[in-house]
Amino acid sequence: MIGAPVPRTHATIGARGDTPATVALVPPPLALYIHIPWCVRKCPYCDFNSHGQQGALPVDDYVAALLADLEQDLPLAWGRSVHSVFFGGGTPSLFPPEAIGAILDGAAARLRFAPGAEITLECNPGTAEHGRFEGYRAAGVNRLSFGVQSFDDGCLQRLGRIHDSREAEHAVQLARGAGFDNFNLDLMYALPGQTQAMALHDVARAIALEPAHLSHYQLTMEPNTVFAAKPPSGLPDDIFQALTALPIEVRAAAFSMRGLS
Repeated sequence: MIGAPVPRTHATIGARGDTPATVALVPPPLALYIHIPWCVRKCPYCDFNSHGQQGALPVDDYVAALLADLEQDLPLAWGRSVHSVFFGGGTPSLFPPEAIGAILDGAAARLRFAPGAEITLECNPGTAEHGRFEGYRAAGVNRLSFGVQSFDDGCLQRLGRIHDSREAEHAVQLARGAGFDNFNLDLMYALPGQTQAMALHDVARAIALEPAHLSHYQLTMEPNTVFAAKPPSGLPDDIFQALTALPIEVRAAAFSMRGLS
């Protein structure tokens, strides 16, 4: 997905009566989002365009379709460089490194990538396999984002996640062993059956893994989801307290981290 075109390349400035001065406008950089819509199993709170896997994925056909779609949008990107790429989903880590590499190679052949462009791949800890992270790194990925959500196995089960806390920590260890030191951990709070102490324990477990960035966001009941149709039991009563107290503690604990959202 590419942003809107930039129609003007120059602007004329100057006070009334003065000789106008022409100033070149620098085209804004591009951020490229690449959507992989399949996952092992759709979570009951998820309202993204994602679909549970049924049989073999059409990897080659989808890569070709993505690059054909990018080709049609190239006029929107002329004169602009790509500063970041984000593979989201769904679960992009269901695609093998060769497919991710083919997408990046195809995009780089059509667009100008800025030196050091950040290239992020979302990963489900339940799909982490030995050797895959090395492959993603060789393909050009230099940042990972893990959808951990919680380190409490009961909370993970109630969220419909396919991984447990052990697999989450193991996935991070595999990624670090493959040379990834730039990675994000996604956490959620206000979960069914979760106390504030449990949520803070999740944060402590996450910080112990030393991520470059930690995302911490509230579970919400989004329209057209299983949870919206049938809200789970055990949701925290005092959502306001969860919203106001938790982020303060998080900021204090994560002071030395590069990023927090």
